[in-house]
Amino acid sequence: MSKMPRPLTVAEIRLNDIIACLEPAIKLLNAVHDTFGTSFVHAIASTATSLVTAIQNVKKNKEECIQLMEHVHEVLYALVNLHIKSETPGSLPPATMHHIGNFMQIIHKIYTFVEAQQEGNPIKMFFRQNEMNRLFKECYGGIQHSLEVFKMESGTTALMDIGQVYIAADSMQTELLELISSISDNTNSDNASSMYPLDGSQLSSESFSMLPAKPKIFYGREPELEKIVQSLSQESARIAILGPGGIGKTSLATAALHHPDIIARYEHRFFVACDSTATSIDMAALIGAHIGIKPGEDLTKPVVQYLSGKPTALLILDNLETAWEPLVSRSGIEELLARLTDINNLALIITMRGAERPAKVHWTHPFLQPLEPLSLEAARQMFIDIAGDLHDLKDIDQLLQLTDKMPLAVDLIAHLVDYDSCTGVLSRWETEKTSLLSAGFDRRSNLDTSIALSLSSPRLIPRPGAKALLSLLSILPDGLSDIELLQGNLPIQDVLTCKALLLGTSLAFINNKKRLQTLVPIREYMQHFHPVDVSLVQPLQKHFHALLNLYQQYKESNNQGPINQITGNFSNLHQILLQGLAPKNPDIVETIRCTISLNNFSRLTGRGWLALMDHISTLLPKPSDHILEVEFIIEVLLSSFYHPTINPDEVITQSLSHLRHLDDQVLECRFYFATALYYLHQRDNVPECRKFLDKALVLAKSIQDTKQQARIWVEIAFIQYAAGEYTTGQTSSTEAQRLARLSANLYEEAAALRMEAICCMNLGDYKHSVSQLHRARELVQLLGLSGSHLDHELMNSEAEVYLLKSEYFQARLIYLQIGQHTSEHNIHSSAYALLNIGEIAAEIGGNDDDEYHNIDKAKTLFGSVEHLQGLNHCETILAEFQLQKGESIMARNTFEKCLEWSWLRDARSSLYCLERMANIGRWNINDLDWSSAYTVVYLAFAKKTQHKLALHKALCFLGDMFLIYGDEGTAESLFIVALSGFTYMDVHHGRANCMLRLGDLAKKHANHARALELWNSAGALFERSSQTKGVKETHARLTDLKERK
Repeated sequence: MSKMPRPLTVAEIRLNDIIACLEPAIKLLNAVHDTFGTSFVHAIASTATSLVTAIQNVKKNKEECIQLMEHVHEVLYALVNLHIKSETPGSLPPATMHHIGNFMQIIHKIYTFVEAQQEGNPIKMFFRQNEMNRLFKECYGGIQHSLEVFKMESGTTALMDIGQVYIAADSMQTELLELISSISDNTNSDNASSMYPLDGSQLSSESFSMLPAKPKIFYGREPELEKIVQSLSQESARIAILGPGGIGKTSLATAALHHPDIIARYEHRFFVACDSTATSIDMAALIGAHIGIKPGEDLTKPVVQYLSGKPTALLILDNLETAWEPLVSRSGIEELLARLTDINNLALIITMRGAERPAKVHWTHPFLQPLEPLSLEAARQMFIDIAGDLHDLKDIDQLLQLTDKMPLAVDLIAHLVDYDSCTGVLSRWETEKTSLLSAGFDRRSNLDTSIALSLSSPRLIPRPGAKALLSLLSILPDGLSDIELLQGNLPIQDVLTCKALLLGTSLAFINNKKRLQTLVPIREYMQHFHPVDVSLVQPLQKHFHALLNLYQQYKESNNQGPINQITGNFSNLHQILLQGLAPKNPDIVETIRCTISLNNFSRLTGRGWLALMDHISTLLPKPSDHILEVEFIIEVLLSSFYHPTINPDEVITQSLSHLRHLDDQVLECRFYFATALYYLHQRDNVPECRKFLDKALVLAKSIQDTKQQARIWVEIAFIQYAAGEYTTGQTSSTEAQRLARLSANLYEEAAALRMEAICCMNLGDYKHSVSQLHRARELVQLLGLSGSHLDHELMNSEAEVYLLKSEYFQARLIYLQIGQHTSEHNIHSSAYALLNIGEIAAEIGGNDDDEYHNIDKAKTLFGSVEHLQGLNHCETILAEFQLQKGESIMARNTFEKCLEWSWLRDARSSLYCLERMANIGRWNINDLDWSSAYTVVYLAFAKKTQHKLALHKALCFLGDMFLIYGDEGTAESLFIVALSGFTYMDVHHGRANCMLRLGDLAKKHANHARALELWNSAGALFERSSQTKGVKETHARLTDLKERK
C-alpha cells in the first residue's frame, strides 16, 4: 500500500500562495518595464524574481520571511495600476518616482534578510543578532509604508486570496494591453504626444539622432534648393544659408536634408539645432549627443574622431548665430567649424541670420546668396495651402504685401485668416501696427505685427494661458514635452488646450524630439513685449529640482528616466538658473541649491563644471547661510577634477568655520568625505585623505549611517590596495560589504566585492576573486545595471583573473562580450576592448596583421583623447609582437621606453614590461647580461608590490638564469618553489613551464619515468593555456624519449 503524501504545513501553504501571487505580478511588472522603461521597475522585478527562489530555501526565521513576503505582491500590483491610471504613463511624477525608488530599497533589504536565512549562506556570518533584528524591523516597517502609499496613489484595494489575485491580474493585463495599444496609435499619429515612446520613423542613420520631418509646405525656394544639391554633389561641400529671421532658412536646409539625391549620396545625416548653445564646448556636446557620444567635459576631439570615421556624412548646424554672434564665443565657434571642415568626407551646412559667413572656413563657391522674401506667386501658394482658396485674391495679395512675403509672417497670417477672415485680419493689422510703432519697436516691424496679430486672435483671447505658455517657451531653448506641461504644476488652466491653440495659430510647433517649441523670432518678440512672469518659472524650476534630487538620491541604480528628462531640459535649466542667479531674486537660496544640484548631475554624467557655479560666490546670502555655504564648498571640492579649486586650503578652513556654527553631523560627515576624496584624487596626499576619512568614519558611526560607513570603507580599501597592502585591503572590503548589506546598498556592496576581488587577485587567490566578482554581478543585475560601467568593470576584473591564470580562451570571450556591448562612441572602453584582445593574442603567440591592426586602432583611439596610459599599454603589446618576430633590438628599446614611462605611474604596465625583459630564455645570447639584471629587478619589484604571481614568475626566470650558469641544484629548487606557487594559484602556463624544465633536469639525471610524467602534465597544461609552441616542444621531447627507449 503506497504512502499517503505528507500534508503541507501552514507555513508551506502560505509559501506556495506567496509564490502563486508573485509570479503573475512579476510578469505584469516586466511588461510595464518593457513598455515604459520606468526607472527602478526592472530592478524591483529582478529582485522579486530572485526572492521567489530564495524564499523556498529559507531554513531559519521562516515565519518572519513569510510575513515580509505576503505583502510584496500587493505593492507590485499597485505599481502596475499606477501606470495604468497615470495621465503620463511613460513618466510618473518625481514624487511618485521617489516612492518607487524607496520601495526598491525596501525590497533589496528584504532580499538581504531572506538570503541570510538560507542554510550555509556565507553572508549570515556578517550580521550580529541585534543587526539582524534591526534589519527585520526596517523591512517590515518599510513594506507597510509602501503598501499604504501605493494603495493611496493607485486606488488598489487589498487582495485577500489567490482567486482575487488571479482575477485582478487578468484585469490589469487587459487594461495594460489596451494602454499599450493606445500608445502605439498615438505614437503613429502626426501629433504624437511626447509622453509616449517614439516609434523611430524619423530616425536618421544613427538611432540616437532624430531628423526633422520634410517640410509639408515648401514654395519658391526651388532655385536655392537646386544650388544646394549641386554643391553637395561635390567633395567636402561647405554651405552657409543666410538671411533674416523668419525667411525660411531652416525649411530650406530641411528640404535639402530630405532630397532623394542627398539621401542616396550621404549614408549618415545629422541635423543639430544650435539655438540652445552658447560656446564651442556646448556645440560639440550637442553634436556629440546627436551622434550618440557619451557626455564629457569637451567632446570636440571625440566628435571629430567619430565623424572622420564615417565614409560619407552630412551635418546641418541650424541657427548657428546664437553662439557665433557674441564676440566672446565667436573665435571658439569658428575654430570648431574649421576642425569640422578639415574632415574630407563631411559635408557641412549652416543656417545663420544676417549676411556674414563665419571665418576660418573655405566656403563652397559660388556662394549661396542670402535668402530674399518669397515671390508673390510662391507666397500665394503657401497662403492658400494653409487658409484655403475661398478668399478674395485682392485681399490675399494685400495681406501678403503687408507681410513682406516673409514665410513665417505668411504662415502666421494664413492661420489667422483660416480662423477669422481676410477683412477681419486687415482691420486688426492697422491697430497692431500703430501700437508697435508707438512702442518704438520697428525692426522687422511687419513680422512683429504678424506675431502681435496672432496673439490678439479671437482664438487666443479667451485663453490667456496660451499667451502665458508662449512667454514661458520664449526662455526655454529646449521647448517643453507633455510631461513637463502636465507635471510642472504650471499656473496655466487647461495647459494642453493652450498648447493646441499655439499649434493651431502656428506660434509654436512640435520639434523632432516631440517637444513643444517656438521659433527664434517669436521667442525674441515675446521676450521684448511679453517677458515671462516669475510665477510661471518658479514651479518649473521646482519640478526640475525635484528631478535632480531624484537622480541624486538613486544615482546608484538604473535611473534612466530622470537622466533622460534632465538631459532633455539641460539648456532650459541653464537658462532658468542664469536668469535666477540675480541679487534681487527673492528665491536666491533655492536657485543656488538647484544650480549646485545641476552641477552635481553635470559632473557625475561626465559633462564637467558649469559656468553657472562661478556666479554663486558673490550671491551667497548675508548673514551667512552656513548650511548652504558648506553644500557649495562640498560641490566645489568634488568638482576639482574639472575645475581646479582656487586656494583649496582656505576653502576647507572656511567650511570648518561654518560647521562650528552648526550641529549637523550628517553635513559634517559629507564634508569630511568630500575633502578626503579631494586630497586623494587631486593632491595625491594619502595621509591627509586618511585623516579626513577617519573623521568621516567616526561621525558616520555616531549617527549610525551604515551606508556612508560602507562608502568610507571602500575608499580605505582602495587606498590600501593602491599601496600594495592587499591583506588589509581585503579586510576593509569585507567590513564595507557587511555595512552595505545592513543598509541594503547593493551598489556599494558590489563595489566592495570588486575591491576584495582585486586584492585577492594580487594575493593569488583567484578562485575566491572570481567567486566575489560573480556575487557582485548578481547584485548589479538586481539593481538593473547589467551592461553598466560598473558591470563592465566587474567583467574586466574577471577577464583579468582568467588572463593571469592563462585561461586565455575564457578571458577573450569576456573581452569580446564587453566589446559587443560597448558603444563605438565610448572611445575609452572601445580602445581597451581592442587592447585587451590584442594582449591575449600576444600571450598565445598570435602576431598576424589583424592583431597589429587592432592595436594600431586602439592607439589611434587613445591618441584622440590623449590617454597616455593607454598609449603606453599599446606600445608594450607591440614590443611583445616585435620580440616574437625576432626583432629583439626594437623590442628591447620599446620595452625600456615603456618601463621608463610607467615606473611609479602604472604598476601593471611596469610588471608587464619587466616580465618580458626578465624572461632570459626569450632573448639572444648578446642580451644575457641585460636580461639577467632585469630578472633581479623584476624579483625586487614583485616583492615590493606583493604581487604573488609576478614573484613566482621571477623565481622561474631566476631558475633559468642559474641553469645557464650551470647551477642545476639551485635552478631545480627555484623551479619547485615556483611550481608550488603556480599550482596553488592554478596558473596553467606557469605550471607547464616549470614542469617542462624539471622534466629536462629529470631526463638529464636519467630519471626518464619522472621526465615522462612531468612532460605529459606540461603538455596538457600548455594545451589548456593555448600555448601552441609549448605543446610542440613538449611533444618533441616525449617523441624523442620514446624513440630512445
